[in-house]
Amino acid sequence: MERINRLIFDEEYRLYLLKNKAPEETRIFCKHDFEHLLNVARLTYLLLLEEGCPFISKEQAYAAGLLHDIGRWKEYLDGVDHAEYGAQLAEPILHRSGFQPEEIDLIVEAIRQHRGKIDPQEPLSPLGRALRQADQLSRLCFMCTALSDCKQIINRPNIEGLIS
Repeated sequence: MERINRLIFDEEYRLYLLKNKAPEETRIFCKHDFEHLLNVARLTYLLLLEEGCPFISKEQAYAAGLLHDIGRWKEYLDGVDHAEYGAQLAEPILHRSGFQPEEIDLIVEAIRQHRGKIDPQEPLSPLGRALRQADQLSRLCFMCTALSDCKQIINRPNIEGLIS
């Protein structure tokens, strides 16, 4: 996972994590910190294994998970779609980390798709579907003190899916 190590230590990647942190300091809801990104990366890979997707590597799954919310700060700042913006920010990081152009396209597409705001006629890619599901499963909503105020709870899958 050498390329993932390069990604994690990329200066711009770390800058985007810091930019995400500032507007979330007083946020009562889930945060978009490194812990969340790593949880999503792990779950994405596990979901792909369960689906039997051998053509998506562990590094590709982890890259998608670790990068999927790096544009969140821009959504707080300007209201732009963080999935689309994050996909743009991810491309040069992936390139510097050593990913090939085909891999970059695959990962960037999944990042764009993780919010589900794409054309409903366009099916999600296997990586996009796993990333979106992992993002939802990564939250322990049933234990959250802000549950009653969260508008995202309607999008959360049943917790039974995690323990079956």
